[in-house]
Amino acid sequence: MSSFLGRKDLTRGIRNNNPGNLVITTIAWQGKIPNSQNTDKHFEQFTEIKFGIRAMLRDLTNDIDKGKNTVRKLITEYAPPFENDTQKYIQLIAKAVGLDPDQTIKIVDAKFYLVIARAIIKHECSPDHNLINDSDIQDAIDIIGDYNLSSVTVTSKKNFKFNYLIIPVLLFFYTVYSVTV
Repeated sequence: MSSFLGRKDLTRGIRNNNPGNLVITTIAWQGKIPNSQNTDKHFEQFTEIKFGIRAMLRDLTNDIDKGKNTVRKLITEYAPPFENDTQKYIQLIAKAVGLDPDQTIKIVDAKFYLVIARAIIKHECSPDHNLINDSDIQDAIDIIGDYNLSSVTVTSKKNFKFNYLIIPVLLFFYTVYSVTV
């Protein structure tokens, strides 16, 4: 469980457990601190960092489904020009996810979530972005779940977890075998 709530020494997104800097709304996000208890009054606050990351990823995925299905459209919606350097943001995210800014996003999977979350968190929360580990992002992906949208395939299933398990087990047995022989 990671929480940075209220730490005044950290960037706003981190101290709100909202590294995507989602503006406060009436949406009942999982893990959201109720608006009546929100001390920021402009940005959402969450009980744990994973809930803030989850909300960010769900917001992005819902925008993709609503036709904001290129990096350019998605980031223009997410970070509008009146308060951001949107063109710079678009280039940064496009490079991170390996897509042309106007290429259609067709599949949203665990890898896409991890890469886009990491890039947005770095952009929104520097210099404190490194306080959020990939395991925090993975925790958020784990609680997103799979859901069907009309224009995009969404799966949060991890296709790479096997490697995290098998390699340490093999190393353990190799070490035991080497020591006993």
